[in-house]
Amino acid sequence: MYQALIVDDEVHAVRGLQAGVRWERLNVGSVYTAHSLKQAQEVFQSKQVHVMVCDIEMPQGTGLELTAWVKEHYPGTETIFLTCHSDFGFAKQAIQLDSFDYLLKPADYSELESVIARALGKMAKERELRSFEETHHHYKKLWESHQPVVAERFWQDLIQRKIPSNPQSLCGHLHKAGLDYPEGVLFLPIYTRVQRWHKELSERDQRIMEYALRNVLQETMKSAPGSAVIPVSGGSLLTVVPLNQPADESKLRANCDAFIQNCNQYLFCDISCYVGDRVLLNGLPDMLRSLKQLDENNVTQINRTFILSETKKCGSRLDPAPLGDWAEWMKQGARDKLKEQVAKYLESWKALKGGIDAQALHAFYQDFLQMIFFSLQSKGLQANQVFAQNLLTDKPESVLRSLSSLQEWVGYVLDIAMNRIHSIEENLSVVDKAKRFIAEQIGEQDLSREDIASHVYLNPDYLTRIFKKETGMSLSDYLQTSRIDYAKELLANTGQSVSDIAVASGYSNLSYFSTIFKKATGVNPVDYRKRAQQN
Repeated sequence: MYQALIVDDEVHAVRGLQAGVRWERLNVGSVYTAHSLKQAQEVFQSKQVHVMVCDIEMPQGTGLELTAWVKEHYPGTETIFLTCHSDFGFAKQAIQLDSFDYLLKPADYSELESVIARALGKMAKERELRSFEETHHHYKKLWESHQPVVAERFWQDLIQRKIPSNPQSLCGHLHKAGLDYPEGVLFLPIYTRVQRWHKELSERDQRIMEYALRNVLQETMKSAPGSAVIPVSGGSLLTVVPLNQPADESKLRANCDAFIQNCNQYLFCDISCYVGDRVLLNGLPDMLRSLKQLDENNVTQINRTFILSETKKCGSRLDPAPLGDWAEWMKQGARDKLKEQVAKYLESWKALKGGIDAQALHAFYQDFLQMIFFSLQSKGLQANQVFAQNLLTDKPESVLRSLSSLQEWVGYVLDIAMNRIHSIEENLSVVDKAKRFIAEQIGEQDLSREDIASHVYLNPDYLTRIFKKETGMSLSDYLQTSRIDYAKELLANTGQSVSDIAVASGYSNLSYFSTIFKKATGVNPVDYRKRAQQN
């Protein structure tokens, strides 16, 4: 039976984890709790702790400080961070401390159970391997049963650069792993990544499907003696095939294409294969990095075989997105026109001769979000009032993996934003709509009573009467006051010249602007700026 420790300064959070996680299914017999770094240290000094679920921000010592202490004194303990902070700095420190995983609150209990199970599974596997390495009893029988585990450890250590790359060291590690390759043999690497599952899978089901995928690859490679299928981060796989002669690329492509077709049909996924160049053993880490980069930049094509030697870096001229037009249509509420034009622009990327890469996708994503935030702000809305947090924090990683994912996400974001803007407009009174229109058009010098009335679909005289009744001000006085207030804000907070501020506030004549400004505030614009800066 394993023993766990929950560390969180929030009592309710600790109780929730105690009751919500099905510890007995994880073979955890005892669950200890602590609400501070000191209490946690006392538990470690009196109890054996196999896995620690720990908050990061706590008074009197953070979870990061506690983990550093645990790694120093109890290195066998696995740490899972559970925190409400998505800050990259915290995540980076967690990685540096070799924590097992990093989850954001509120975490789904089943997800947390899965992470704990994997942590305990890793612990059991390492314990088993250590036991094997330390004992000499029944050495041959144990070696035969553990040889696949040891061989996989060798390949993992190789691609993670944990083994020195000099030939002598590599030869020694090969021998320890029970692997025997001719000196100077070259290896052909094939990197495989699932691009999309055809239906939503739970984490457990996805792991099962990834296991099935690996088995299919291993069965396929049985005809190539000495080949290995190595799990890579993110559910991807690296297949290495020892080849003394250059591969027949047409046959290789046909085999990979057949494998992809089988995955489509029987494993219900879209998948691509990336074939590298033949390299010596110590060249595999760099070749894997090249294949991963090839995959990262493949954002438009699925279910294809890519051969590195045939891939050329082609720069395509990508027309910039007409973000100004989109923002204007968004403010006007032209939903159908906006969605149609955005979809048309993204679809045009598929026709580019050289394709697009991940950098172009990231750049568009950032510019698009900026346009969305600007348009919402112009309507008096903040992004956190409109979007669920996970849409802008959890989604980007999957959104930026492919153009099709980006297209789906962009359409979803536009729908949410436009629905929110439309609902705000519907709930505004006529006077509120008139005020909002004035705020949006404040810099227009020829903005008239008729323009404002036309925007809210009312007769100008009628709008003037109801505006005066609701606000106590005439429409023209309110417009003038709004212009002066806007000018005051620019004078106090920007370095623009007075003449530029006059134009920005809707006045073409500087002298007239100064006269109106002084009448409203008691000082001229220059003196107002001086006073504002002094304060």
